[in-house]
Amino acid sequence: MIKGIKGVKDILPEETPRWRLIEETARRWANQYGFQEIRIPIFEVTALFARSIGATTDIVEKEMYTFPDRDGTSLTLRPEGTAGTVRAFVEHNRASEPLPQKYYYLGQMFRHERPQAGRLRQFHQFGVEYFGTQDARADVEVIALLWRFLSDLALPDLTLEINSLGTSEDRAAYLPLLVAFLKQRTARFCTNCQRRMDSNPLRVLDCKIPECRAATEDAPRLTSHLSPQAQTHFDQVLAGLKALGIPYLLNPRLVRGLDYYCLTAFEITSSHLGAQNAVGAGGRYDGLVEVLGGPKTPAVGFAVGLERISLMLPAESLPAP
Repeated sequence: MIKGIKGVKDILPEETPRWRLIEETARRWANQYGFQEIRIPIFEVTALFARSIGATTDIVEKEMYTFPDRDGTSLTLRPEGTAGTVRAFVEHNRASEPLPQKYYYLGQMFRHERPQAGRLRQFHQFGVEYFGTQDARADVEVIALLWRFLSDLALPDLTLEINSLGTSEDRAAYLPLLVAFLKQRTARFCTNCQRRMDSNPLRVLDCKIPECRAATEDAPRLTSHLSPQAQTHFDQVLAGLKALGIPYLLNPRLVRGLDYYCLTAFEITSSHLGAQNAVGAGGRYDGLVEVLGGPKTPAVGFAVGLERISLMLPAESLPAP
């Protein structure tokens, strides 16, 4: 008997009503917020992900499914949806049309991770990308869409965590202070964090290992080094969430380790998922369109894992058979 691949699951007929509910709810909320569906390829040239996600990230170094095409071109199954959406935005010259533009996608992603609850090697994501405005209200709109989508499904114990990564200039001034702090306690960090100190020091703050978290408890905070412009943007985002009645928790550890991320970073977590507790996450990435060859175009978005939503979906949310 030939069995399925480890970490790649069948969705059987008795499970599909649950999945249809999640997907239909995602589409309904995306449409209500004015997002249009985009369908991007399942595989792309490897350089797209190396350049956009970052060559020193765990995804690129360890987790991508990469293979040579018959002409020798290196191809990769998509590990996430933002890179492909931005590539399509640039390739089809969408920036020449009126901005802002709002896209959403639903589909399979692929990462060679250790399979565990809610984390598979073939998994599904719902994501949105909002191009063409630096207005803090765009950040609020994207966060509100994610919060209302998950709340509509009655998922339990949701917490919105939020932080500001400042501008690239803010981080350039902050990183030497962080690295100097980390180097003083190198022995207290795991091997992965010791490697990241040189390649991606912000990610050390995000490590889930208790010893590493304890070692960075009193690390200097990026939010204490924000420029007036970045602080104003963050204050406007928080004020917008408050006006909409969306509760949030400030989390100075919440980071994105890539250069093109800036300003708002957010994550929605649930205590029902164990140590890997993120349901969905996103942030502002004003530099990525330019990195991939397009004109300077601010953007913000999120992605949410459907397997994790499926695990948490209350039985009473499902339609009667």
